Amino acid sequence: MEGQEHQIPGRGKKMNQINTIQESKKVKTVKAIVKGYFAGALTGSFIHIVTSAEKMGGHGVEAYATPFMIDGLAVIGMIMRSEDFSKRTNKIGFIVQCVTGSMSLAMNVYAAKSLFGVLFGIAVVACFILAEYLGGVIEGREVDMREAWALQEQAAQQAAQAIIDAEAARVQAEADALAAKKAATQAKRAATIKRNKRAKVQQEKALESLVNG
Repeated sequence: MEGQEHQIPGRGKKMNQINTIQESKKVKTVKAIVKGYFAGALTGSFIHIVTSAEKMGGHGVEAYATPFMIDGLAVIGMIMRSEDFSKRTNKIGFIVQCVTGSMSLAMNVYAAKSLFGVLFGIAVVACFILAEYLGGVIEGREVDMREAWALQEQAAQQAAQAIIDAEAARVQAEADALAAKKAATQAKRAATIKRNKRAKVQQEKALESLVNG
């Protein structure tokens, strides 16, 4: 009947099982390694920026505050690009990262004293960016399992809705057939009544003509 709910056996139990799936040890290990690379790159960049600041005449607090003004803002921009924020915030975070990333690259290269130092400075910034990217895209198999179950759940809901729609269509068809049958019966009754009235009138006319004749 219309409005009747069709339950999928075991659906709630399976959904609970999918939701309790946790990341595997390998995924956690890889994420930990990525975080280590990120921290290492950030530390290397910190040292290079301090060196560049000192080469440009900054000393003490000025030199050590510079990395927080550059890489610190870069980290803030990275956080602003996460899914927890709006698209507008994501765009602003991207701009912040581009500007601070360029400044960090320049400072890391400026700190070099040799060709290898230049390449190493570039590698540090590249490692920083790559570690940030990998940290956001690494996923375990549980994500695929959740997506697969979501598709199954959607298909089950569509099947249940199809059953409800088919039942509603059947009930409506029966109601239409009953209404048509009722209308036909009423029409037949009305035609019979009309025919009987006509016959009665003819009989009365014939009787009247006999009496008058």
